[in-house]
Amino acid sequence: MKFDIEKPEIVRFLGALERCGEVVSNFMKFSPTVIPSQEFASPAPLLDLLRHPEFVECASELGEIDFKSIQYSTLNRLEFEGSLVSVLVEGGCFRNSIPEDEARRLAGDALDAAFPKPFDDLLVFRLDDPSWCQFTDIAMVSHSYFVWQGARGLWWLLSVADTD
Repeated sequence: MKFDIEKPEIVRFLGALERCGEVVSNFMKFSPTVIPSQEFASPAPLLDLLRHPEFVECASELGEIDFKSIQYSTLNRLEFEGSLVSVLVEGGCFRNSIPEDEARRLAGDALDAAFPKPFDDLLVFRLDDPSWCQFTDIAMVSHSYFVWQGARGLWWLLSVADTD
């Protein structure tokens, strides 16, 4: 099930991220819970999620998914926050960047709002091949993340793609 988290910190962060391109942001919970597989040497950790009928329905804006192009790096919470800061500072095709101190504040505040303690233990998959889905494959610059927060069984899909 897809749902919105309407916290001001998240809204501000997503607004800033929209300066970098089109944003897809979906918080999702499934019943039964879709847990990342432990087979980290393959695309398997995300395959159950990406093939789940509710995910396919919730994330239709991604277009067709190429399961063969699922390549990722795993990040912890601090690495994820740093990666988000980098996206905001980089600024998309036209370098619509945000100053680093503001980017750090926005990313940190958004993560604190979405994943407050004691629910701040995250497993993040950063998709490294933009051809994993149609939405990012046609972009000049793109960044995609799947965030798993196990204690709540919560997934966050966050993807930004700049086609200009």
